[in-house]
Amino acid sequence: LAVFTLAILALFTRKSVLESSEETALTVAELVRDTLTSYMVLGVIDRRDVFLNQVKSTHGLEWVRVIRGEAVVRQFGRRGMDERTADALEIEALRLGERRSDLIEDRDRVIYRLVIPYKAERSCITCHQVKEGEVLGAISLGMDLTSKRAEALTLLTIYGLSSIILFVIMFYVVKKHFEPYDRFMREVKTALSGFKEGDFGRRVRLDLGGEVGELAKTFNLVGEALGKTLSTVREKVSTLLGYRVVETENDLRDTEKIIDELVKISNFKRTVEQDLSKEDIYSRLEHVLSDYMSLDKFSIYEVDGDRNRMTLVTVHGEKMWCSEAILENPDECRAKRTGQDVDSTEFPCICPRFAHNDLCSTGRIQYYCIPLNLGGRVGNVVQIVYESDMDMFVRMLIPYIKGYLQEAAPVLESRRLMELLQRQSYIDQLTGLYNRRFLEEIGEKLSAQIRRRGTCLGVLMVDIDYFKQVNDAYGHDAGDRVLREIAAVVKENVREADYVIRFGGEEILVLLMDIREGEAEEVAEKIRKAVEGKRISFSGGVMSKTVSVGVSEFPKDCEGKLWQCIKFADVALYRAKEEGRNRVVRFLPEMWKTAEY
Repeated sequence: LAVFTLAILALFTRKSVLESSEETALTVAELVRDTLTSYMVLGVIDRRDVFLNQVKSTHGLEWVRVIRGEAVVRQFGRRGMDERTADALEIEALRLGERRSDLIEDRDRVIYRLVIPYKAERSCITCHQVKEGEVLGAISLGMDLTSKRAEALTLLTIYGLSSIILFVIMFYVVKKHFEPYDRFMREVKTALSGFKEGDFGRRVRLDLGGEVGELAKTFNLVGEALGKTLSTVREKVSTLLGYRVVETENDLRDTEKIIDELVKISNFKRTVEQDLSKEDIYSRLEHVLSDYMSLDKFSIYEVDGDRNRMTLVTVHGEKMWCSEAILENPDECRAKRTGQDVDSTEFPCICPRFAHNDLCSTGRIQYYCIPLNLGGRVGNVVQIVYESDMDMFVRMLIPYIKGYLQEAAPVLESRRLMELLQRQSYIDQLTGLYNRRFLEEIGEKLSAQIRRRGTCLGVLMVDIDYFKQVNDAYGHDAGDRVLREIAAVVKENVREADYVIRFGGEEILVLLMDIREGEAEEVAEKIRKAVEGKRISFSGGVMSKTVSVGVSEFPKDCEGKLWQCIKFADVALYRAKEEGRNRVVRFLPEMWKTAEY
């Protein structure tokens, strides 16, 4: 602004000096013209030089000359006039009959030139032989403006310095006045950038007065309130989830993530609550671990506390990550035995039953096992296996995995209790075998499976010989003991995949899955011999019993339903009793005479 003002002032000063010089020159020229005209009329033109010198000195002119035009030179010649040849500026003024000016300026001097032509008027014709309007001559003046330039420069210097000082003062005052606002805005910008990144701990200084100070105080209160609100939200959500998630320095992103996770876990909970079986829930968990959490190596185990067995539900990445010893004895599993998380990073190869401790000992892979408590005891174990460079990633996922497991736990416990109740409704309380209700439930499914696979189902009807005599002679307690012992023998001599059912009274039905033709008789004979060699102790002493067995095969012996083969096995059983008991009889078509079974 100061430079702009100085530039305008310099231009204005220059213009003023030139206009003033031109006005002075015009006045001098007018005086010279009128005086010389009078000298000519009075006949004293020879006094011209004296007059011109006076004018020159009086007005401070560098020079003043009278130049005759061509018409006057033709009439009077150059006698008595300045013999100096006219220069270009003067010749141009005479030729055009117009005023011409020029400014000769260098470092040392400034000369202002003005050439003023005069044209013949009517009164001039009496003395001059010219036409009206013809140029008679010109007056050429030179004015030294060096001193005026010096004065102008001095003035401009004084003004420039004054302006600069004034503008500096103004700048300081304005800056001092607006500096708190500028600092406040910069600090607000910095704090808001922190808010954007989730850092609500940034504050602006409160050493500002007036409205700015009040605004700063309000801004800090807003930031503090936002930080506390987000912290409270995270605390409450963590309480709902039952665990704390890993937090970063970004409160905003942490809050968004934990709320998003709460929504996902809530949707997961609603979904599994509507699932009918444990298998469906395990499938949901598998989807969460593999697809949502991008884990490629993990296992889910189920613990059967009643039978003290452990089952591999699902596995990703290997056939099985742990030794099969944990399946036979769940206490071999450290997570199941302790009920605590097992982390291989706490102590290298902490669990001896991990099947790949050779890789773990070299640091190539790690594992983390999470026990899931159902009804006061460990019901499941989730095992996560990962490369060492994924350690931070997996540890961030652990709280979320636990959140999903905690939501699945009550539903799994409910489904497990339902299965237990259903299983108990299918179990005979005296022998521990399946009951007839179970047979009615699975009969159609078994026959459909056998047909689909194109295999054979062995049907054995086992009956204890002279069982009524035991009850009559030793009482029902002894009879129950005999029934339990023989049921156990039968169960021990068939495979786990086979079904042993208390059909009624002392009759036991055995269904042999996927056998070869003729193999059922071999199994029946094996059972008969095992029972025959069994010694049964009771309060009255020791006894041994025998069994009779009827055998049929589905679908070879019957093209209809499974119940028909069961009836045929029962018919073969009665044939065995008729032939003297303690024997195995295979059903033959001639044993059945009627069309109905």
